[in-house]
Amino acid sequence: MSLHVVFKSDNRQHATLQLPEQAQTLKPSSVRVRASLITLSSNNLSYARGGTRLHWWDAYPVPGSAPAPYNGNSAWGIVPAWGLATILESTISDIEPGTTLYGFWPTSQHAVDLKLVPGEVKGHWHESSAHRAVLLPLYNRYNVLDVAGRDAESLGWEVGIKPVLLAGYVLSQYVFTPDAKVNPPVHPFGGTEGWGPDVADLSKSIVVSLSASTKTARSLAYYFYCRPARSGPSGFLQVTSSPGALAEAAQKFIPQFPVRAVSYEDVESVDAWLGCIKANRIVIADFGARDGTLDKLLALISNSDALKGLEVTILQIGSQQKIYTSGEAETAQAAVGALGKVRTNTSAIQETAIELQGAGPYFAEFTKRWNLWLGHRECAAPDLKLVWGDGVAGGEGIEGGWDRLCEGKVKPEEVLVYRLSTIAKPGNAPSESRR
Repeated sequence: MSLHVVFKSDNRQHATLQLPEQAQTLKPSSVRVRASLITLSSNNLSYARGGTRLHWWDAYPVPGSAPAPYNGNSAWGIVPAWGLATILESTISDIEPGTTLYGFWPTSQHAVDLKLVPGEVKGHWHESSAHRAVLLPLYNRYNVLDVAGRDAESLGWEVGIKPVLLAGYVLSQYVFTPDAKVNPPVHPFGGTEGWGPDVADLSKSIVVSLSASTKTARSLAYYFYCRPARSGPSGFLQVTSSPGALAEAAQKFIPQFPVRAVSYEDVESVDAWLGCIKANRIVIADFGARDGTLDKLLALISNSDALKGLEVTILQIGSQQKIYTSGEAETAQAAVGALGKVRTNTSAIQETAIELQGAGPYFAEFTKRWNLWLGHRECAAPDLKLVWGDGVAGGEGIEGGWDRLCEGKVKPEEVLVYRLSTIAKPGNAPSESRR
């Protein structure tokens, strides 16, 4: 079985290992699963970069049977990914072998065990292993997915887009709630303190989306277009490497507020357009803009007679699709404090929303919204396309996808989805292929 590992101190270095299957007795309240379909995106680079601080390395420790120097979990680790897995064995009466689970999986073909406890809603489960208690709740949530009658393309979108669509959903629905009486405002980092209805109100706010062609940014745009009339924003500017595709998506929805998409090169020419919009605040949603873009935008605002008096709120949501050096990472962290950026945390927002709304209504509404996106995908993101890969090793597998992510070569319209083999090959001696 193939297993992908990444060097923790230099994420450009990665390797594929071949591990034998080892028969072990499955513990009580547990399932044994094998990932079947997963996605890779720039989020996975974030999981590697923040893997120690936010414990993503702890989700799936490298098996002890891995050859040196990859075993031990001190220098090398497994970067998890969102997707589907098939249950091979179960000691839980409510979950049968053959069931499909949606959740957070290793970038691997080897079987892993989960210790599950029932969630708040039927079909939802929480991973409760001691070594995963340090993970944010979102990454320990799993749910049964009925795949009967679903074709490969439908499941590909489920895997490739649903995880990032969640971020846009909670930002639009809860952080910048269209109706504070229905959904009380939630702070971007979770909880409700310091984020009242006046801060959450976008009706008189211009929103500027930086790196707007990322999947997460597209999800926020989609939910903005679906907002009720007069709930804002008062204007929506998207700064992107793909302005044409984003403009096309906006035209299909006919938003009830002015929308414009511009290239990075044209960001300094938008002062007149922004100045014509009646607003009292500018909200900058930074999804990982190219170096210098935010600085140019802030300079434009401060030098414009029409804009310099407006309040500015900056949300730090994502990072560039690249490997950061230690110096670059430190500079980015320092900029968060220096510019007064507000950090966002999708897991914390979701958990607060569940506390406020109840798990049943919350998940029912998100599932409804997801199905609407799936049914209107060609309008929501007309240029997006699934790019299929197979297995772990080689250019067509996770290895090749990781190389492309590290080199910034995954195009904005590409959704990387990988089919993972589930055929065990017992008796193989451990071996490796290093990249």
